[in-house]
Amino acid sequence: MSAQQSGIKVGTISGKPDICSVINAIGNVDFEAELSSFLYHRYGAEHFAVLRFTAERPFEIVAVSLDGTDTAHRQISLYLDRQYWRFDPNAIEAQRMIGKHATSLMRLTISNLPDRDMRDSLYGRTKICERVLLCGGGDDYTIGLSVLRPEERGVFAEADIDSLGQNCDTLLAILNKHVSLVSRRSELAAALTSVDEILSYIDMAPANLPRREAEVCARLIGGVSALGIALELGISEETVNTYRKRSYQRLGIASQRELLLWYLALWGTGHRSERSRTEKLRLQ
Repeated sequence: MSAQQSGIKVGTISGKPDICSVINAIGNVDFEAELSSFLYHRYGAEHFAVLRFTAERPFEIVAVSLDGTDTAHRQISLYLDRQYWRFDPNAIEAQRMIGKHATSLMRLTISNLPDRDMRDSLYGRTKICERVLLCGGGDDYTIGLSVLRPEERGVFAEADIDSLGQNCDTLLAILNKHVSLVSRRSELAAALTSVDEILSYIDMAPANLPRREAEVCARLIGGVSALGIALELGISEETVNTYRKRSYQRLGIASQRELLLWYLALWGTGHRSERSRTEKLRLQ
């Protein structure tokens, strides 16, 4: 997601937001704008990026530039595509943190980077003089917040570094929560529009619907009309209504609205069961 997609524009930031402003925006469309505003007013950062470090490689979650351009996104894409992270001591350390459930603040003065191509291509063109990477390790990945300071502002003051260190755990917790909520919404959107996804959850239901009834219900949940279902499955509209009535009887419901509510409860139970299974495997 670029800064333009996040809705951040030059001159739209007013006042001096504190971290509470960022917390209040968790899960909302203006989250990136609030975080950018906070990092700029508090630490003089004009770009930031959030990365997910796995054992194999890092991935971009979001990259935002204060001026509304896609500069941060383009530079992160370059960082990943050219695999500069392989020569980035902070990225290497972030990968080592996977599974450790610890947080860390890593400071990098760009002029000290040994790789000249990385130094010039990645940071020289955008006139960045220093980067601070806040990292928090999880079971399978580390989430990192990269905060970039431009040359015209000079390096971070020691007071800024101390403040970032004090806010490290909070900022990373905020990011994890926001990413989780956004991901959850994306999963729900897929679970309400993909017939295959809907069927996968219906197949887990204790009601054990016959296949044709499950296929009809999946399409009803996805918003397909009776005529559309008939055309997709190659059966008559009357047969579709028969399967619908039979499935409603098995489920003890009487309307499409109740079918949707039944499915949403099933979807939620499926996610809780999967989280529980994952937690048990982790503890073994």
